[in-house]
Amino acid sequence: MTSKKIIELSEKFESLTIKKQMKILSYKAANEKLKLGFKEIVEEFEKTLLLAMLERYNYNISKVGIKSNMHRNSIMNKMKKYGIKEKKRLVKK
Repeated sequence: MTSKKIIELSEKFESLTIKKQMKILSYKAANEKLKLGFKEIVEEFEKTLLLAMLERYNYNISKVGIKSNMHRNSIMNKMKKYGIKEKKRLVKK
């Protein structure tokens, strides 16, 4: 596949809603011979999403909790589970 075609497909994919993107990824995971099981796939998604939200909100766990509708202790437990260390937040001037 040419790089031009790959770029075109990725742009189309990114224009889809998250729900549609998840359906595509779920279908792909279910229909390919993956070395990962269901639990590993779900955990990888959860870890990736948590990291993205932590980065988005500058590791402000309270803000991540509000935006994700999770208690901050649950977030801390997930961070511990996935080996995600707290980072010092950058102070905006």
